[in-house]
Amino acid sequence: MNEFSPVFPVLRFDHVARQTMPVFHPVQVRQPEQAPIGDLGAALTTAMRVSDKLRSLPKGARIAVAVGSRGIARLPGIVAHVIAAIRDMGHEPFIVPAMGSHGGGTAEGQKAMLEKLGISEESVGAPIRSSMETVN
Repeated sequence: MNEFSPVFPVLRFDHVARQTMPVFHPVQVRQPEQAPIGDLGAALTTAMRVSDKLRSLPKGARIAVAVGSRGIARLPGIVAHVIAAIRDMGHEPFIVPAMGSHGGGTAEGQKAMLEKLGISEESVGAPIRSSMETVN
């Protein structure tokens, strides 16, 4: 033990000592190996154009694009490509923050959080509709 190791008090829980502990097994998650995507924008556009669900929507459909705050690399570019592809398909995209309590859990705070991440109405070409109101 070194000087930086914590020292914990000895605790006794007699009722727990009589309990049988389950067997624990270590688990390792491996990410799939995939080749890098050369042109991410083109790949996004292609994936969206072949989507049966998107193609089945009537022209002019309003489509919410949920954008979170969990550290996705190149997020502003990804969102801008998704918005452009939706618009090119004849639909009306808009952004909704999808981040739970980030930004203080308020509509204004979440919009500000998106702007800190580089997502604004101007940068992605779609309005941001941030609201905590519910509709039954």
